[in-house]
Amino acid sequence: MNQNCGDVKLSHFLRPFQRLFTGKFRIFVLLTVLAFFLIYVVKMLQSSNSNMELAVNLYEYAENVQNMRYKLHYAVVIDAGSSGSRVHIYTWPPHSGDIRQLLNIKMLKDQFGKDVYEKVSPGLSSCANKPESSINYMLPLLNFAAQHVPVAKHKETPLFILATAGMRLLPLKKQEAILNNLRENIPRNFSFVFSPNYVQVITGKEEGIYSWIAINYLLGKFDHSTSAQPLVAINLNKRITTRPRTVGMLEMGGASMQIAFEIISKYELEELKQRKELHGDVKDLLAEFNLGCLSHDEDHSYLLYVTTYLGLGANVAQEAYTKSLVKEHLSFTSFSTKEPNKHLTVSDPCMVLKSIKNTSIEVEKGFTYEVTLKGTGEWEYCENKLAKLINLEKSIPCDTNFSCPLTRLKETIVSFSTSEFYGFSELWFTMEDVLRLGGQYNYFKFKKAVSEYCKTDWSILQERFRKKLYPLADEERLLTECFKSAWITTVLHKGLRMPKTYKNYKSSLTVNSNQVQWTLGALLYRTRYFPLREIEKQTGVVEQHLSHRIVSSYINHALFLLCMTAVVACIVVYLRHLHQMVNQNIVGRSSVSYTSLLNVKVDTFPIANTRNL
Repeated sequence: MNQNCGDVKLSHFLRPFQRLFTGKFRIFVLLTVLAFFLIYVVKMLQSSNSNMELAVNLYEYAENVQNMRYKLHYAVVIDAGSSGSRVHIYTWPPHSGDIRQLLNIKMLKDQFGKDVYEKVSPGLSSCANKPESSINYMLPLLNFAAQHVPVAKHKETPLFILATAGMRLLPLKKQEAILNNLRENIPRNFSFVFSPNYVQVITGKEEGIYSWIAINYLLGKFDHSTSAQPLVAINLNKRITTRPRTVGMLEMGGASMQIAFEIISKYELEELKQRKELHGDVKDLLAEFNLGCLSHDEDHSYLLYVTTYLGLGANVAQEAYTKSLVKEHLSFTSFSTKEPNKHLTVSDPCMVLKSIKNTSIEVEKGFTYEVTLKGTGEWEYCENKLAKLINLEKSIPCDTNFSCPLTRLKETIVSFSTSEFYGFSELWFTMEDVLRLGGQYNYFKFKKAVSEYCKTDWSILQERFRKKLYPLADEERLLTECFKSAWITTVLHKGLRMPKTYKNYKSSLTVNSNQVQWTLGALLYRTRYFPLREIEKQTGVVEQHLSHRIVSSYINHALFLLCMTAVVACIVVYLRHLHQMVNQNIVGRSSVSYTSLLNVKVDTFPIANTRNL
C-alpha cells in the first residue's frame, strides 16, 4: 500500500514536466523566440541607423579637417588708417539656421594660432597727390588676401576697403580720386565680390559704432539663444523686450577719444533730448541699427549714444598741456609772449623725475619758444593740473576749439551704476605696457603704482629698459607714461565723472583670444543679411531629413507594436495552456483518490464470535 502511494505521488510530480515536451509548448517556445528575434531586429535597425549617422558625421568631420579652408566662408576687410593700412581676413562656418544667432565670424589664424594679417605704411592718404598710384599702394594687401583665401572661394568672398581719420582730413575731391582709382582697378585684377560702395571713407561715428559692435559680439552679447548672460529690459517702444545687457566702449587714440553705449529706456532718451545745454541736433549723438537678418527683428535692434571727442586724444592733449605749462611759466616771469625764439627751462610734474625733453612750443601764432622740460615726477600734482585743464565748470568757447570736446564731454551723462565699460587702444597700452596693470581697473592701485614709477629717477628707468625689464614698451612710452596715465584718470573721473570706486571698467586688447578690431564690427554689420541664404538652404535639407526621419519612425513603431503583440499573444497562449494543465492535474488527482478508496482492504470480524461476545 505504501509503495503504491509513493508511485502515485512521484507520477503526479513528474506529470507537468512530461507535458513540457508536448506539441503546444513547442509552439509557445517558438512564438517566444520569434518575438525576441523581432525585437532584436528592430534594435539592430535603430542601432544601424545611428551607427550610419555616426559614420557619416565622422566622415564629414575628417573631410572638414582635411578641407576646412574650402568649407568656410571668407571676407576681406582693409583698414586704411592714417599711419598705415592693414588687411584682415575673416572666416565663418555655415549659419546655424537659428535667427537668434549672428554669423560666427573669427579672424583667420595660421597653424600656430596667430592672426593672419598684413600691413603697409604710410597711410592711403599719402596717395593724395598721385591718386593713380592708389592701386599699386593696395596691391601688397590684395595679393596677401588672394594667397590666403582659397582660389575657389574668391568669387564669393566680399572685399571691403574702409578708410578712417587720415582720409577724412583730405579734401573731398582728393578722397574721391583715390577711391575711384581703386573702384576701377580692383575688379580688373581680382575676382573678389566687390562693389563701388565697398570702398569708402567712414565717419568717426561709424568707427565708434563698429568698435561697440565688435566688443559686444566677442563677449557674446548678441547671442539670444542662451540664457547665460545677465538680462535687461529694453523699454524704448510700446513693447518691452528682454535680452542680454551690452557693455559700453571707450577708445582713446592720439588725437581723439570715442564713447559708445546703449540707451535702453525711453526716459533716458527723453532726458537726452530735453537737455537744454545741448548744442546741435540730438540725432548727431544717436545711432539706431539692426544686426538681425530680418528687418523687423526687435531682439537685434539697438539704439546707441555715440560720439567722438576730437582733441582729447593722448598726444594732442599732451601738446595742449605743454603749451598751457609754458604760458603759465611766462606769466610768472619777465618773458613776454611777444619775444619769440627765446629759450625757456620749465619744470614739468607730468614727466619722470630728472628726465629732460627739448621741444619747440608755439605759444601764439608766429611766436615759438625753444623749451627744455625737466621732469619732477609729481604725479598727483600733475593730475591736479590736468583737472584744471579739463574743468567742466567753465564754458569753452567753440571759436577757440572748433570741435568743442569739453562742451560735448560735459553733455555726456553716463549711468555708471547700471553699466559696464571696456577701454581700448591708449587706455590699454598706458595701463599695460609699463605697469602691467591692464585688465580690471582699480584707481587706487593704479595711482599707487604710477606714482612710484614717476618719482623713480630717469637714469634708473633707463637702466631697467636696457635690461629688458619693460619688454612691451619703448623709450618714448617710458617718457610719456606719467602724463598719459594722469590724463586717462582725469578724463575718466573728471571728464566722464566715473566714480573712483567703480568696479565695472576693464582695459583690454583682446577678448577670448580675439583682437578687438572695429573691422570685425564693420563686417558684422555689412553681412547681417547673409544668414538668410543659409537658412533658406537649410530649410529644404531639414524638411527632407525630417520626412525621412518621420517615415523611419513610423516603421520602427510599427515593428515594435508587432513585437509587443506577439509577446502578449505568447503569454496568453502559455496561460491558457497552463490553465488546462492545472485542470487536468486536478481531475487526475480526484480519479486516483477515488480508485484508491475502492481498492482498500477491510478486515471483518466473525459474526459468530461477536455474538459470543
